[in-house]
Amino acid sequence: MTEPRILLATPHAGYEQRLRRAFAQHLDGQLRRWDMAGIAADPAALLHQLGDISPAVVAIGPDVAVPAALELARQLDLERPEISVVLITAPSPELWEQAVGSGVRDVLAPDAVDAEVQSVFDRALEVAARRRQHLLGDTEEHAPRGRIITVLSPKGGSGKTTVAANLALALALAEPNRAAIVDLDLQFGDVAAALRLAPAHNLINAAHGSNGGDRMLLKSYLTAHVSNLWALCGSDSPADGEAITCDEARAVVESLAEEFAYVVVDTSGGLSEHTLSVIEASTDLVLVAAMDVPSVRSLRKELDALDQLGLIHARRHLLINRADSKVGLDLRDVEATVGQVVDVALPSTRLIPLSLNQGSPVVESEPRSPVARQLTALAQRFLEQPAELQPARRRSRRAR
Repeated sequence: MTEPRILLATPHAGYEQRLRRAFAQHLDGQLRRWDMAGIAADPAALLHQLGDISPAVVAIGPDVAVPAALELARQLDLERPEISVVLITAPSPELWEQAVGSGVRDVLAPDAVDAEVQSVFDRALEVAARRRQHLLGDTEEHAPRGRIITVLSPKGGSGKTTVAANLALALALAEPNRAAIVDLDLQFGDVAAALRLAPAHNLINAAHGSNGGDRMLLKSYLTAHVSNLWALCGSDSPADGEAITCDEARAVVESLAEEFAYVVVDTSGGLSEHTLSVIEASTDLVLVAAMDVPSVRSLRKELDALDQLGLIHARRHLLINRADSKVGLDLRDVEATVGQVVDVALPSTRLIPLSLNQGSPVVESEPRSPVARQLTALAQRFLEQPAELQPARRRSRRAR
């Protein structure tokens, strides 16, 4: 008999068919169900029954009591560390804390949509493969870190949040459940409004609740968008911005990049210490300016400041908003002032303020419009390029 890659430990016979439907029946002999009903009170019995079988993933639940599931996960973590454990039950921050301590790799809601089911199991299989390589002494292979794409503008009102929200959503539409957005505008962040989200948690909760970098627990603080994008929104209170340190902000973003292929970071205007800390970890910078002299000159100054700080490692992408405005400037003037070729030029359109008021980014609501096509072209730059870039070395405290 073919050894299964996924072992489903549950008395719920219907959930096996649910998994097979989620994977479009492509699991073949890779999935096997073991009925936990007879051994739920003694989870160690299942561990004994595993014998020489070595699945990559053991999924526990649904309809398994959480204490029994966590005990089984603990024993698997101790005796079979090469196996990734997925717990199938309703997630909550409190449960995540228990799961982390028990060695659980992921928590999946029983009613999760197919795309999320596939994403969770794909990640668990990937982690199992890395663990086996490590146990065999082959540590040269490592999972690539996702791109960290930080969106910058020297001044507010340039359309930075619009660009960040549309870019993140375009990436999620192209690769579902592989993109996340972080609102790093700690005082007046608008990502939640731009995406019409009502988050139960925010960046401050995530930084403190997950100790800044616990990837498993961190995921419980994300808010799901209907288009398979995940968001870590800002706080409603401007005063909360003082509650998170630069290192905590960077740790959260870097941890998300271990879980997602694309992490888009929206920032406040200018170069705050929090923004500089995340820039150090970024693979890409999207530089946003409006089509006016003060905005373009300010961007030039911002780039000079980054150069002086030694933050030159990330790829830079220049985006000009309202590029067709008749204000006595053209794109050649902008390029000469900034010292960089314009990569994306967004036209003026009433669709942008309309989309902001409705909380529906144009790449989703008006995908055929000229402005949406330009924003999709921006996303395509990241979809087509590898992410491997070395992050910058941390600046000294004197430089800060």
